[in-house]
Amino acid sequence: MRKLLFAIASIGLERDTTFELRNKLRVFNNAVIVIFFICVFYGVIGLFNQYYVAVGVTLFSVFSNVLALYLVHKKQYKFAFHYTMWYAFIFLTAFSLLFGGANNSYYYFLFMPVACNILFDNLRVTLVYLFISAFLMILNVYYIDNYEPFYHMEAWMRGFSYPNILFAALLVFLGVRLFKQENIKYAHQIEEQKESLAEKNQEITDSINYAKKIQSALIPSEQEFNSFFKDSFVFFKPKDIVSGDFYWVSQKDNKVFYVTADCTGHGVPGGFMTMLGMSFLDQIINEKEIAEPAEVLNILRDRIISTLKQTGVSGESKDGMDIVLCCIDKEKHTLHYSAANNSLYLFRNQEFIEYKPDKQPCGFYHELKPFTSHEIKLQEGDCIFTFTDGYADQFGGPKGKKFKYKKLEDMIVSMQNKSFVEQRDELEAAFEGWRGSLEQIDDVCIIGVRV
Repeated sequence: MRKLLFAIASIGLERDTTFELRNKLRVFNNAVIVIFFICVFYGVIGLFNQYYVAVGVTLFSVFSNVLALYLVHKKQYKFAFHYTMWYAFIFLTAFSLLFGGANNSYYYFLFMPVACNILFDNLRVTLVYLFISAFLMILNVYYIDNYEPFYHMEAWMRGFSYPNILFAALLVFLGVRLFKQENIKYAHQIEEQKESLAEKNQEITDSINYAKKIQSALIPSEQEFNSFFKDSFVFFKPKDIVSGDFYWVSQKDNKVFYVTADCTGHGVPGGFMTMLGMSFLDQIINEKEIAEPAEVLNILRDRIISTLKQTGVSGESKDGMDIVLCCIDKEKHTLHYSAANNSLYLFRNQEFIEYKPDKQPCGFYHELKPFTSHEIKLQEGDCIFTFTDGYADQFGGPKGKKFKYKKLEDMIVSMQNKSFVEQRDELEAAFEGWRGSLEQIDDVCIIGVRV
C-alpha cells in the first residue's frame, strides 16, 4: 500500500522535471490522495445513511481526482490544476446546498488560496482564484444562514461534521509542509552542488595557475626583455590568468628579434596558441636561423595550419594570430619587420608614422598571400611601438565606448617627452581609468623600443 501511495504521489515526476514544477506536483498529488480518501470516507457514510445525491456528488469528486492524476500523467499540468480548482468549487458548494452548515464543508474554501498560490505562478491568476474562493465561501455561508438544506442530519450524525474541520486544516498543513520540505531538500542539494562546483572550480583554477607558471617561464619577464635594448618597456596585462597575447625576444649575433602577438581567443585556448607560437618561433629563428621576418611569418603560418590540421572546411576553427615581428640590426641601424593585421608605429623627430600590416592573419585564411617584409633605416632616438588590439578595443569612459586607435596614437604622441618608464605607467593608468568598473574584454600588450 505504501509503495502504491508513493507511486501515485510521484505521478508526473521525472528526472528532468524542473524544481519549480516538482514542488507543485508533490503538493498537488499528495493533496489529491488525501481528498480521495476523504471522499471515500464520506461516500461510505452517505451510502449507510441513504444520502444518494450526496454519494453521487462524492463519486463525481472521486472521478475528478482520478482524471486530475491522469492529466498530470499526460503532462497536461496547467489543465489539471485549473480543472481541480473548479471541480473543488463545485463540490464544496454542492455540499453546502445538500447539508447546509451541518457538516462544516465550507471550511475547505480556506485551503483554496493556499492551493492556488502553490500551483500558479501568475499573480493575476492567483488573485482571481483568491477572489473566487472568498466570494464563494461568503455565498455558501449566506445560503447556510438563510436557506434550508436538502438533507436534514439527525443529531447523532452531526459528529461526522467535525472531521471536516480537521481535514481542511490537514490540507492547509500538508500543502505548506510539503512545499517547505521540497524547498529545504533542494536548498540542501543546491548547497551540495555549490560545494562540489567550488571544489571543481578550485581544481580548475589550480590547473590554470600551473599553466600560467609554464607560460610565464616561456614569456620573458619585462626585465629580461629590456636587457636586449638600450631603452624599452612592456605593458602586458592578460585578461584572464593565462594570456592569449604574448611577446618574445631573441638575439642572433648583432640582430635582435622581437614579437608582439595576439592569438585567437584568450584564457586557456589562447594560452595553448601562445605555446605553439613561441615554440615555432624558437625553432624557425634560433634553430633554422631564418632571419627574414616575412619568411619567418610564412613558415610560422604553415606550421600553425599543419599542426591544427586546418583545411578551410565550413565550421572548422580558424585559429591563428595577429603578429608583428621586428628584427633590429644594431650594426646597420635598420629595422626589418613583417606584420599580420597589426600596425607598427614609429615616432621620429616629433613626427608620428604608422606602418600598415598585411591584412591577413598568421593562420588559415581564405586567400593566403606571402607576407611582406619592410625595411626602415633607423635614426638615433627613434621610438618603435608594437601592440595588440586589447587596449584600443577596451570599453569604458563616460559612455562605455571603445578606446580606439586614434586615442592611443594621440596618447603616444603626447608622451614622447617622457621616459619609457613614465610612458608605461601612464598607459596603464589611462587604461584602468578608461575601463573603470567595466570588465577587461581582452588581453593587452604594448611594447616600446627606443633606438
